[in-house]
Amino acid sequence: MAEPSCSPLAASRFFVALRPDVLASGRLGRLAAELGTRCRGRPLAARDLHLTLAFIGELPLAEGDRLVALLAGLPAKHPGFALDEIGRFGPALLWAGPSEDPPWIAPLVDAVRERLRAGGVRFDARAFKSHLTLVRNARDRAAVGTAIAHLDPKRAHPVSTWRLAVGGSHPEPTPERRYLWRRLPDIEAAGTERRHRSVK
Repeated sequence: MAEPSCSPLAASRFFVALRPDVLASGRLGRLAAELGTRCRGRPLAARDLHLTLAFIGELPLAEGDRLVALLAGLPAKHPGFALDEIGRFGPALLWAGPSEDPPWIAPLVDAVRERLRAGGVRFDARAFKSHLTLVRNARDRAAVGTAIAHLDPKRAHPVSTWRLAVGGSHPEPTPERRYLWRRLPDIEAAGTERRHRSVK
């Protein structure tokens, strides 16, 4: 992905995350907007929704490409699972997450963090908790309390596919685009392309 025009000294707050598929992110974006209105908070836009695997922190913007290279070879696409919990961190942040993690996610977190360690990249090493932030800075604390719920299967929020990506704060943010994303190459697609080239 091409970098936006900005100062060569520009920095970004980086993280490695799973992004939901387009249909799911649209539905979750509408949920975030609804909860943001109800709780008088700041909802995340659909394109910004993500589930963080490792938070890295501030680095020069150009380091994003190196982070992608460190993760090269890890699967880019991952199976879906439903978000059936609405929870909160502190009094003002609402999130959606699974009541039970799929078996593949803990090994993926370990693999991502090991790649970062091997590359000399520092990150927040606290225990992983699957959550996708929906609303920040909620001012109506009573509404936040009533939003917390365990959802039955009919009301859960399905995600059909998750994609691994490197995210970072955008140097020119807007309410609809706070993060700059770098996708990891799809291993299967890359392998297919190499096979096609080899037979030409």
